[in-house]
Amino acid sequence: MKRITLTFICFSCVWLVLTGCKKTVTQNEIDQFINSKNLEQVSIQKLSDDEYYIFSSPYVYIYRGSSGYVKSSGLVKEKIVIGGLQKGSIGLIINNLRVLREAKTYSIIIDGKTREYEYHGEKYLIIKDHRIWNPTAQLKIIFLSDQNEKIFETEY
Repeated sequence: MKRITLTFICFSCVWLVLTGCKKTVTQNEIDQFINSKNLEQVSIQKLSDDEYYIFSSPYVYIYRGSSGYVKSSGLVKEKIVIGGLQKGSIGLIINNLRVLREAKTYSIIIDGKTREYEYHGEKYLIIKDHRIWNPTAQLKIIFLSDQNEKIFETEY
Protein backbone atom coordinates (compact mmCIF):
# COMPACT_ATOMS: atom_id res chain seq x y z
CA MET A 1 0.00 0.00 0.00
CA LYS A 2 2.83 2.40 0.90
CA ARG A 3 4.55 1.63 -2.40
CA ILE A 4 1.39 2.48 -4.39
CA THR A 5 0.91 5.72 -2.42
CA LEU A 6 4.56 6.71 -2.92
CA THR A 7 4.32 5.91 -6.65
CA PHE A 8 1.14 7.99 -6.91
CA ILE A 9 2.74 10.95 -5.11
CA CYS A 10 5.86 10.79 -7.33
CA PHE A 11 3.73 10.57 -10.48
CA SER A 12 1.57 13.49 -9.31
CA CYS A 13 4.63 15.67 -8.63
CA VAL A 14 6.16 14.91 -12.03
CA TRP A 15 2.83 15.62 -13.75
CA LEU A 16 2.44 18.95 -11.93
CA VAL A 17 5.96 20.01 -12.88
CA LEU A 18 5.47 19.07 -16.53
CA THR A 19 2.07 20.73 -16.88
CA GLY A 20 3.28 23.79 -15.01
CA CYS A 21 6.14 24.22 -17.49
CA LYS A 22 3.82 24.85 -20.42
CA LYS A 23 3.94 28.60 -20.86
CA THR A 24 1.08 30.69 -22.17
CA VAL A 25 2.21 33.49 -24.47
CA THR A 26 1.17 36.96 -23.30
CA GLN A 27 0.17 39.96 -25.40
CA ASN A 28 3.12 41.87 -23.92
CA GLU A 29 5.54 39.23 -25.21
CA ILE A 30 3.97 39.39 -28.67
CA ASP A 31 4.17 43.20 -28.69
CA GLN A 32 7.84 43.11 -27.65
CA PHE A 33 8.59 40.60 -30.41
CA ILE A 34 6.85 42.75 -33.04
CA ASN A 35 8.80 45.82 -31.89
CA SER A 36 12.11 43.94 -31.81
CA LYS A 37 11.62 42.78 -35.42
CA ASN A 38 10.31 46.20 -36.58
CA LEU A 39 7.28 44.54 -38.12
CA GLU A 40 4.68 46.71 -39.81
CA GLN A 41 1.10 45.99 -40.92
CA VAL A 42 0.91 43.05 -38.55
CA SER A 43 -1.94 40.64 -38.01
CA ILE A 44 -1.84 38.29 -35.03
CA GLN A 45 -3.88 35.09 -35.22
CA LYS A 46 -4.13 32.72 -32.27
CA LEU A 47 -3.51 29.07 -33.04
CA SER A 48 -3.49 27.93 -29.40
CA ASP A 49 -2.62 29.38 -25.98
CA ASP A 50 1.07 28.95 -26.69
CA GLU A 51 1.23 29.39 -30.49
CA TYR A 52 0.36 32.36 -32.66
CA TYR A 53 0.70 33.19 -36.32
CA ILE A 54 2.11 36.67 -36.86
CA PHE A 55 1.60 37.89 -40.42
CA SER A 56 3.77 40.72 -41.76
CA SER A 57 4.07 40.44 -45.53
CA PRO A 58 6.10 38.86 -47.04
CA TYR A 59 6.84 36.91 -43.85
CA VAL A 60 4.76 34.54 -41.78
CA TYR A 61 5.95 33.84 -38.24
CA ILE A 62 4.92 31.03 -35.96
CA TYR A 63 5.47 32.50 -32.50
CA ARG A 64 5.90 30.36 -29.38
CA GLY A 65 7.78 32.93 -27.28
CA SER A 66 10.76 35.23 -27.79
CA SER A 67 13.20 32.35 -28.10
CA GLY A 68 10.82 30.02 -29.88
CA TYR A 69 9.66 31.33 -33.21
CA VAL A 70 9.94 30.37 -36.85
CA LYS A 71 10.13 32.93 -39.64
CA SER A 72 9.29 31.88 -43.16
CA SER A 73 9.53 33.79 -46.38
CA GLY A 74 6.34 32.81 -48.04
CA LEU A 75 5.84 31.53 -51.54
CA VAL A 76 4.10 34.37 -53.38
CA LYS A 77 1.73 33.44 -56.16
CA GLU A 78 -0.91 35.72 -57.69
CA LYS A 79 -0.72 38.08 -54.68
CA ILE A 80 -1.17 35.32 -52.11
CA VAL A 81 1.67 34.63 -49.66
CA ILE A 82 1.81 31.04 -48.40
CA GLY A 83 4.10 30.32 -45.44
CA GLY A 84 4.34 29.42 -41.79
CA LEU A 85 4.16 25.73 -42.52
CA GLN A 86 4.04 23.49 -39.49
CA LYS A 87 2.44 20.20 -38.57
CA GLY A 88 -1.29 20.66 -38.89
CA SER A 89 -1.39 24.20 -40.25
CA ILE A 90 -0.17 26.71 -42.81
CA GLY A 91 -0.68 30.48 -43.05
CA LEU A 92 -1.80 32.64 -45.98
CA ILE A 93 -1.71 36.38 -46.57
CA ILE A 94 -4.32 37.05 -49.24
CA ASN A 95 -3.86 40.24 -51.26
CA ASN A 96 -5.58 38.87 -54.36
CA LEU A 97 -8.68 41.09 -54.69
CA ARG A 98 -10.64 38.54 -56.70
CA VAL A 99 -10.15 35.89 -54.02
CA LEU A 100 -11.01 38.37 -51.25
CA ARG A 101 -14.22 39.46 -52.96
CA GLU A 102 -15.50 36.39 -54.79
CA ALA A 103 -14.25 33.25 -53.05
CA LYS A 104 -16.79 31.45 -50.87
CA THR A 105 -14.95 28.17 -50.23
CA TYR A 106 -11.45 26.78 -50.38
CA SER A 107 -10.38 23.20 -50.83
CA ILE A 108 -7.28 21.48 -49.56
CA ILE A 109 -6.17 18.42 -51.51
CA ILE A 110 -3.62 16.13 -49.88
CA ASP A 111 -2.86 12.62 -51.13
CA GLY A 112 -5.75 12.90 -53.59
CA LYS A 113 -8.30 13.53 -50.81
CA THR A 114 -10.20 16.82 -50.83
CA ARG A 115 -11.58 18.73 -47.87
CA GLU A 116 -13.62 21.88 -48.42
CA TYR A 117 -13.96 24.80 -46.00
CA GLU A 118 -16.00 27.99 -45.98
CA TYR A 119 -14.18 31.22 -46.76
CA HIS A 120 -15.37 34.58 -45.45
CA GLY A 121 -12.98 36.99 -47.16
CA GLU A 122 -10.20 36.86 -44.56
CA LYS A 123 -6.96 38.57 -45.60
CA TYR A 124 -4.98 36.49 -43.07
CA LEU A 125 -5.95 32.84 -43.05
CA ILE A 126 -4.69 29.86 -41.09
CA ILE A 127 -5.55 26.59 -42.75
CA LYS A 128 -5.79 23.87 -40.12
CA ASP A 129 -5.73 20.29 -41.30
CA HIS A 130 -4.06 17.44 -39.43
CA ARG A 131 -2.80 16.07 -42.78
CA ILE A 132 -0.49 19.08 -43.30
CA TRP A 133 3.05 18.12 -42.40
CA ASN A 134 6.40 19.89 -42.49
CA PRO A 135 8.86 20.02 -44.30
CA THR A 136 7.01 18.90 -47.43
CA ALA A 137 3.31 19.53 -47.20
CA GLN A 138 2.57 18.49 -50.79
CA LEU A 139 -0.83 20.08 -50.83
CA LYS A 140 -3.03 21.85 -53.34
CA ILE A 141 -5.10 24.90 -52.38
CA ILE A 142 -8.09 25.93 -54.50
CA PHE A 143 -10.39 28.92 -53.91
CA LEU A 144 -13.86 28.69 -55.48
CA SER A 145 -16.71 31.14 -56.06
CA ASP A 146 -20.28 30.39 -55.00
CA GLN A 147 -20.82 29.02 -58.55
CA ASN A 148 -17.85 26.66 -58.03
CA GLU A 149 -15.73 28.67 -60.47
CA LYS A 150 -12.02 28.20 -59.77
CA ILE A 151 -10.58 31.60 -58.76
CA PHE A 152 -7.14 30.52 -57.55
CA GLU A 153 -5.18 27.29 -57.48
CA THR A 154 -1.67 26.45 -56.41
CA GLU A 155 0.39 23.51 -55.25
CA TYR A 156 2.70 23.84 -52.30
